[in-house]
Amino acid sequence: MTCCSITEIQGVKILNATTSSDLRGSFVKFDPNNLLSEKLGYVALSINPKVGTIRGIHLQIEPYAEEKIVSCIQGSTFEVIVDLRPDSVSFGKFATFELSYKNFNQVYLPKGIAHGFQTLSPQTILHYFLTSKYSPESSLTVDPFGDLKINWPIRDFAISEKDTKGVSMEFAAQKYAQSLDV
Repeated sequence: MTCCSITEIQGVKILNATTSSDLRGSFVKFDPNNLLSEKLGYVALSINPKVGTIRGIHLQIEPYAEEKIVSCIQGSTFEVIVDLRPDSVSFGKFATFELSYKNFNQVYLPKGIAHGFQTLSPQTILHYFLTSKYSPESSLTVDPFGDLKINWPIRDFAISEKDTKGVSMEFAAQKYAQSLDV
């Protein structure tokens, strides 16, 4: 597994939201429709009270594979993305980067990119635009402590039992590839 810059992961884009400010505060606009190839289906929030919380690394396979646009609307996160698309020039690579409410950045993730994060601030909230509904049968978790050897920045962390039982990156990539043949 190779760690690389986010710009090296094929199809992933970092976006700046449109912002305007005056004496009342700021107004931020997010426009998912200019990026998503499918119709926007769902909006979700991930609310994380504790510093160090790890969520992921998650992926949905077909027929519920999804494109995502993720932004941090409160706090900050250490983000991890993994390319599991068999036909991608960046297959098997992963990238880490920070999202925060201060930079108003968003990240666009095409289908086949697994996503996870660790909170760097208390009361961190992530906002998601998604093209597919959640499907437990199509959901995979890549082991956040396994073969990727991710250097999570906060050692005192909280994580769900489900996320600690993630599969290898190789297994997740095989499952994703198999789902494309259906």
